[in-house]
Amino acid sequence: MRNKVVKFGNKEILVVEKKIKELKQLAKDISVSFNDLLKIDLDNRTTDDIFNIIFEQLEDKITIIFPQLTVEDIENAYISEVEELLVAFIEVNFIGAKKVISQVMKLA
Repeated sequence: MRNKVVKFGNKEILVVEKKIKELKQLAKDISVSFNDLLKIDLDNRTTDDIFNIIFEQLEDKITIIFPQLTVEDIENAYISEVEELLVAFIEVNFIGAKKVISQVMKLA
């Protein structure tokens, strides 16, 4: 099982490889319907309102993936910290798939 420690603000987050069934459930838990986003009424909304909607979605999804984080942790984080955390998640959970796909592409 792969894992990686990422510094996020004052916390060290241990990103642990998930089982396939856990990844499937996580995908269901964090899915956002694109149609739902398009249905948001933008009349009389400011740019700040729209950014708040986007960041609320981001905060909600990150706290599902990394339950040890709070909304406050995310609000006080740099975007680079969020990026590093998500890259670590992808590396830990999908690096094997990347290796397999790259080998298959060489055969084609």
